[in-house]
Amino acid sequence: MSATVDGENGSAVYLCQVSERVSCGACCGLYNVADLSRDALEDRLTRRTERFAAIARTEDGIEKFRREIEGWTPEDRPFPRFHHCPFLGLIGETRGRVGCLLHPAAPGNNGHDWRFMSYYGAKACRSYFCPSTHALPARYLHILRATWDDWYVYGLIITEHRLLNAVFTLLENRVARPVVPDDFPAHSGASRCLRELLALKLCWPYRRAGSPGPCHFLFDNGLYPRKEVQWPVTARPDAHDGIIFRELESFFGSKMDVVQATELLDNVFERLSDVLL
Repeated sequence: MSATVDGENGSAVYLCQVSERVSCGACCGLYNVADLSRDALEDRLTRRTERFAAIARTEDGIEKFRREIEGWTPEDRPFPRFHHCPFLGLIGETRGRVGCLLHPAAPGNNGHDWRFMSYYGAKACRSYFCPSTHALPARYLHILRATWDDWYVYGLIITEHRLLNAVFTLLENRVARPVVPDDFPAHSGASRCLRELLALKLCWPYRRAGSPGPCHFLFDNGLYPRKEVQWPVTARPDAHDGIIFRELESFFGSKMDVVQATELLDNVFERLSDVLL
């Protein structure tokens, strides 16, 4: 059974560390980097993890590491006021998922909690949970936890609560019932089709110029709101499609673009709903 955390709106499914290969570091700015390609990000985390493994576990040693890392990776970030934590690295027996190098369970820390040396401090690191934990029904979160076996894509998707809510609402409208975790067994056609649908976030062909790409600002504080879609005259999708298009950072230069984008969504939704019916 999944771990739960107590939140303002009740119990929420734990999303941060899921399995040996699935975890999320989005709230720590994991994806807020200039080169968001998987290879570049994994290489960065690998080198960072190896460097951290060699440092003395003292305040001076950790502070020296922070200064070196933050000087080592200067860049123009998609969201300049969103901190990218230099203590994100790869954890687990095989270093197969992303996590906090300062956590007491991280290798070499011997149970000592060094998170007080992070930008936000230990209390925030221990107690903060992203909006998805409370904005989405537990059944959606259980489905998503089981759908991915890869930290890179999981973290980009799981924090998109508006996109996910619109996707699942539209799916449930199509199948005329709530969807539940049992609808998406591991390695099933339903899981494969859901991954295909949500992976549109990574390769959306109608993403606007100047968009930060798959990276997004996950906090609901109004600092970096998503831009509303500027629709061509006479072209308006239904409400849920409209939300999906906005959350995918869409730009449509013509009515035909809207028609084709809607057909693309419809085709992927149809494949998924056919499996569930």
